[in-house]
Amino acid sequence: DYFLLRHRQLDVPALYRRNGLYEYTHGFNPQAILALVVGVFFSLIGLFVPTLRFLYDYAWFVGFFLSSGIYLVLSQRISARSATC
Repeated sequence: DYFLLRHRQLDVPALYRRNGLYEYTHGFNPQAILALVVGVFFSLIGLFVPTLRFLYDYAWFVGFFLSSGIYLVLSQRISARSATC
């Protein structure tokens, strides 16, 4: 997020402002939670499906790259939608 979406630019006062740019729903970023759940789900599929065991064996990489990609796509869609409103 910091490097790819915000290009190392932060509004530091907004970090501490109530209802600021970086405040999320009840203190949680829903896009990040969804990306995490999807990454964990796909990693755990390999535990239960023998032919997809490689997903579980490389769960750290599968979870990291899948969750990162999903988070970036969701965050770009949200920021693009809020920019047009």
